[in-house]
Amino acid sequence: MLGRSSVFGSSLAMSATIQTRAKSANRPARTGAEISLTAAQKRLVRESFLKLAPALDLVGQLFYLKLFRLDPAFRARFGTDAETQGRKFMAAVKLGIIALNHDDGLAPIIKLLGVRYRQMGLKVRDYRTITKALIWTLERSLETKFTPKTKDAWTVLLTQVTRILSGSDAALLRSVG
Repeated sequence: MLGRSSVFGSSLAMSATIQTRAKSANRPARTGAEISLTAAQKRLVRESFLKLAPALDLVGQLFYLKLFRLDPAFRARFGTDAETQGRKFMAAVKLGIIALNHDDGLAPIIKLLGVRYRQMGLKVRDYRTITKALIWTLERSLETKFTPKTKDAWTVLLTQVTRILSGSDAALLRSVG
């Protein structure tokens, strides 16, 4: 015969199982608008970013100076202060690197940023310029520590971020809303 405590314990376990299943059923279906890197790629991105940590502000400034040099029109979009913009950009990159450890990551936020950036007039070619400036900055900042495998990991990450940022408004609003 079951004691009162074992029946109560079984009820709690069943309740927890039902709640867990309900939560997973309420999660949005996984779409192509995710960041998916291998464990090795995530490690390479994280480790290389950590090497920049002592000089993040300078790296951010270098990025914006290169971006403005590649396309002067970015000055009007983002402001002329490379120091402030660089600090904000590197903080966003740091948040993205942290999010690589989480299943849901930053895809929903990236989607919303993509809508905002398209309203600002950014196009796919602009994201390519931003990617080019960031890869150049990483190459210069990390020097020999920016190995071909590390560059490949960053390129895969930035390609996926670009794909999410440049998605169509209708598809983005459906998947976010």
